[in-house]
Amino acid sequence: MPMQLKLKLTTLDGLDSVFHELYTEQSDKTYLLTGVEGMKTQGDIDKVTQALVKERADHKALKEKFALLGDQDPVDLLAQLDRIKELEAAAAGKIDEAKINEIVEGRLRTKLGPVERENKQLKDQLAAEQGVTAELKAKDQKRTIHDKARAAALKIGVIPEALDDILLYADNVMEITEDGRVITKDQVGVTPGVDPEVWLSEMQQKKRYWWPASQSGDSKGNGGGGGISGDNPWTATGWNITKQTEILNADQKRAEQMARSAGTYVGGPRPQQKAA
Repeated sequence: MPMQLKLKLTTLDGLDSVFHELYTEQSDKTYLLTGVEGMKTQGDIDKVTQALVKERADHKALKEKFALLGDQDPVDLLAQLDRIKELEAAAAGKIDEAKINEIVEGRLRTKLGPVERENKQLKDQLAAEQGVTAELKAKDQKRTIHDKARAAALKIGVIPEALDDILLYADNVMEITEDGRVITKDQVGVTPGVDPEVWLSEMQQKKRYWWPASQSGDSKGNGGGGGISGDNPWTATGWNITKQTEILNADQKRAEQMARSAGTYVGGPRPQQKAA
C-alpha cells in the first residue's frame, strides 16, 4: 500500500527524510504539510472560518434587532412615522387653519408616501430592465452586422487575416434598417445605403491589403481587371452593359447600390476613370 502523508504531525521522526521538506514547523512545535501545490493552508482555512463566524454573528445581531418589531410590517411602520407631525400638532391642542392644512398635507403624505416609494422602486426596476434590454439589443445588432459582413467578406475572397479589421470597420459604418437589412450609414465616408458586399467592393481600392495580391488590383497594372472592382459593371474600368442588365433583372436594389457605389446610377453615364 502506498504511503499516505498526514496533514499535521507532532514529530517528523519515523517519516522518510525525503518528505521532511514538505512540512513546516508551526508555533506550537507541530509540523504542517505545506509543500503540496494547490493545498489550502491553515491560514486559508482560518480566514474562511473567521469570515463564516462573522457572517453568522452579523446575521444574529440583525435578527435580534428586528425581533423588537414583532410581526409589524416595516412599510406600516414607515406610514406611522409619516404621521408623527400630525399627531404632535393634535396633541398641542392649538389647531388653527394653518395646522389644519398641515394635518391635511401630513395625511396626504402618509397616504402617498408608500405609493411614491413603490413608484420609485418600479421606476428603478424599469430603468434597470430597459438598460439590460438596450444592451442585449446592441449586442444582437452587432452580431447581425458581423455575420453579414463576415459572410460578404468570405464570399468575395478577402484574406482571413483581414476579417477582424473588416468587422471593426463594419461596426462604424454599418447599421440595421427597420426591415432588418444591413446597409452603410450616411456621412461615414462611404456610399450610404449599400449592403456589405457592395461596401467591400468599394473599399478594395482603399484597403487593398484585405485581399490576396492577385485580387488587390496590383496584378492587373491599373486595377481595372482583377478583384471585386472588376465585378461591378458600373465602374469606369468594369463597365459592362450586359452584366448591368443581368443584375438589374435579378435584383434592382442591388443594381442601384452598385451603380451608386461606382459614382453613377442605373441607366446613367459611364463614370470617369479615377487617376492612378
